[in-house]
Amino acid sequence: MANAGQASLNDVPQPGGEEDVFSDFHPPLREAMKRKGFAKPTKIQEKAIPIVREGKNVLVIGPTGEGKTEVALLPILDRISREGKTRAISVLYIAPLRALNRDLLDRIEWWGRELGFKVQVRHGDTPTRQRRRQAIRPPDMLITTPETLQAILPGSTMRKHLAGVRYVVVDEVHELAVDKRGVQLAVALERLTEIAGEFQRIGLSATVGSPDVVAKFLGGNREVSVARVAFFGDVSVKVEFPRPGPEDERIAKRLMISKPSAARLRRVKELVEEHRSTLIFVNTRDMAEVLSSRFNLWDRKSGVDVHHSSLSSVVRIEAEKKFKSEETKGIICTSSMELGIDVGSVDLVVQYESPRQASRLIQRIGRSGHRTGRTSKGVVVTIDADDVLEAMVIARRTAGEEIEETIVPELSFDVLAHQIVGLCLEERTVEASRVLAIARRSHPYTDLDSEDLMRVIRQLESQDMIWVDGTTLRRRRAAWQYYFENLSTIPDVKRFRIINIVTNSPIGSLDEEFVATKAERGTTFITKGEAWTILDIEENKVLVSPVESPLGAIPGWLGEMIPVPFDVAQEVGRMRGRLVGGVDAAEMRETYHIGDIELALIDKYVQSQGEKSSIATDGKLVLEAYRDRVIFHGCYGTKANETLARIIAALLTARFGAAVGVKVDPFRIVFTFPDGSGKPELILQTIMDLDIEHVRPILEIVMKRTSLFKWRLVHVAKRFGAMRRDVDYQAISLDRLAMVFENTPLYDETLREIMLDKLDADRAIQVLGDIKSGKIETEVVKTNEISPFSLPVLKRHGFSDIITPESPMMEIMSILKRRLMGKRVKLLCMNCFNPMKMRVEEVDDSPVCWKCGSRVLAALRPADSQTQEALARRERGSRLTDSQRDLVDKASLTADLVAEYGKRAIMTLAARGIGPQTAARVLSRLHGNEDDLLRDIFSQEKLYVRTRRFWD
Repeated sequence: MANAGQASLNDVPQPGGEEDVFSDFHPPLREAMKRKGFAKPTKIQEKAIPIVREGKNVLVIGPTGEGKTEVALLPILDRISREGKTRAISVLYIAPLRALNRDLLDRIEWWGRELGFKVQVRHGDTPTRQRRRQAIRPPDMLITTPETLQAILPGSTMRKHLAGVRYVVVDEVHELAVDKRGVQLAVALERLTEIAGEFQRIGLSATVGSPDVVAKFLGGNREVSVARVAFFGDVSVKVEFPRPGPEDERIAKRLMISKPSAARLRRVKELVEEHRSTLIFVNTRDMAEVLSSRFNLWDRKSGVDVHHSSLSSVVRIEAEKKFKSEETKGIICTSSMELGIDVGSVDLVVQYESPRQASRLIQRIGRSGHRTGRTSKGVVVTIDADDVLEAMVIARRTAGEEIEETIVPELSFDVLAHQIVGLCLEERTVEASRVLAIARRSHPYTDLDSEDLMRVIRQLESQDMIWVDGTTLRRRRAAWQYYFENLSTIPDVKRFRIINIVTNSPIGSLDEEFVATKAERGTTFITKGEAWTILDIEENKVLVSPVESPLGAIPGWLGEMIPVPFDVAQEVGRMRGRLVGGVDAAEMRETYHIGDIELALIDKYVQSQGEKSSIATDGKLVLEAYRDRVIFHGCYGTKANETLARIIAALLTARFGAAVGVKVDPFRIVFTFPDGSGKPELILQTIMDLDIEHVRPILEIVMKRTSLFKWRLVHVAKRFGAMRRDVDYQAISLDRLAMVFENTPLYDETLREIMLDKLDADRAIQVLGDIKSGKIETEVVKTNEISPFSLPVLKRHGFSDIITPESPMMEIMSILKRRLMGKRVKLLCMNCFNPMKMRVEEVDDSPVCWKCGSRVLAALRPADSQTQEALARRERGSRLTDSQRDLVDKASLTADLVAEYGKRAIMTLAARGIGPQTAARVLSRLHGNEDDLLRDIFSQEKLYVRTRRFWD
């Protein structure tokens, strides 16, 4: 059978006709290619293989399934088979760990077996025995990760083997280029050059917005050619808004979701059933679990599985196997399935909600029909008019391959510190000038100056990592442990289980960053589409209760959300302006991949906004006052709006002397004023009075005071070796930490990291300048009702309503009652001491002893044997200890309550943290109905969770 991306021997002319790039390969290689089904090159192979054969450094850009791996391997194998193998490692194949899937390894190992070419894999989980074998008998090709390359560079034996490297292939180079893993790899390749001399560099990449930037990342100061083909030969993208119908009401009631949510779920199910194999992409892990649970609740035989990074590798691999064998028809997944995992013939990709970036949608839709000559087909299922506008812009940009620019982190001091120590481990002494030269050859450090380098060196010296004599560096003993503990730049993020106190069961998890920077007792947040209030935070879990209204809540997975770029937000603004003036419906449908339903929806959305307020566009800012809030309607994208919000809120807070609250999405900022009245004129005046030159200094001051900065400082300090990697942030005073590291490279690096990851100062400065100059028109509107454009940020604020029951409190009480009724209790007769164990639901309304008929029954925990023993001692006339007297008194009080209130008393005593005295207070209120009693029980449970840490 032909590989993905390869034409079958039966479908194309056999050799003997026009020559192609395969025809000059060494005969043994051509024979192996025939056995594998490689009869005719794909477009990217035709274009890139000649460049690779010439020995040039090359960046190969093309879609999944086009045989990019063979673009690199075949010319290398051809050259080695002609020239002969060496006794060292000739080829280094580097890929992110999650890209090292079984399919990729099988493909490469197949070529090795066929051509007598020894291939081995080495990463963090490689057994020690296998590592020893590699040190004694190195393979011809070593497949590894960026982190493992760091690990083997200082080893004397492996360095000898690496001296033979002539080719380095970097797979998924676009993914590595944009974070610190890539920065680390870029310097590691220069360290490898010091060992092996110059080698050929081949990067394999999905479509990127800045090929020249990724090429520089791959080659450093060397020339790199770019071989690129269109990502889509043929593409079908459609944006849909499922309109609720009569059947959706039945689905909604059955699954306890809203009708619009039911309509979306129904549409996804229809699309899965209409196709052979469907990937359903979502933007967060939470949403993957939510959709999966709803599918299973609706239909256990739906044939839809779930796949995301928080699941174990065993679960993920099983899901992939079942999907590939067509045992299941669909997989709900996150970015975990964006890479080239071979999961068979995918004929449709569904994107649930806007993908937020064109690069995401291209990568995801490219998973369908990616074999040569097939159509890549995708459907974006949207949740509201805002989502439709965003998705249709991204669909247009996707079809035109208008990808977001690639930004490579530069001058990362923490990575530099690790590389300096690595160089000191490789040699007994290293000159600072040589470290500077090696680092500068890599793209991320091209502009590194000697002053910054020496600041980092002095920091390492102060931590006893290295010894500095003038400009000569030597390692200290602590260097070894620091280096090998910090091979990965990815922070070890703890996850906290979220426990719903109503059901006493886990509902998901929160990242440590969210808990450290946003979570406090009383914070309301959203996860899995529902709003929750934090009652208490323990060592590894967060105790929560559901809340009826999600207003004011923040997404629990906020850190996961993909930022909407400035250019996408601006085009959404332009689209709003076009809809005001009327559009050509046919042109809109074709250009933006929407239908009549979607066009009518967004047209009504924009027109209704015009009737109630004013319409913000790419060239118009609207400041809308509503009660104590001002909604800043600006189409500037996630990072630019976050930056503007930080600056304006800081200046307003200084003016008021009290905090001004903010919420941000790509198209709006909500400012909440402390004095209870919204002041749009004050926001506008603040912008006009602001000196653009002061924006960056203000931003730096503001960010240094945030909990986000202090949290990130912990991770940077760990990467620097200034803190142990296993230190628990909860045992650290973040304020004190910030004071200790102020004016150090750690401090500066933390600020640089946040400015790159979370903010966009350049765009914010551009927007502020355009407002001040009048290039951006401004309008102030005061309204007595929430306008359509304001509703998304005030009501939903970035979370889905997929599980929003129509009567949340009724549902909460129903769940609470089920839990209490399911609790096991022991009723102990105070007359004959007969113990009766049962569930609360099995208790009669007016219970009596089965043995003697007494109504005086103590309600105890099932495992409580001490109370029964204390009662027996009292009956015998034995002397009781103080603790035993307490047990007898409590049992007597519960017996009085059961005698008076019957089953209600037992249900109340079964609740968390409610003892006899509290139960007596609750029951004495003489509730008119059971729901009122349950509400009181719920309030007492929440009070207990909040206050129990203060108890003795």
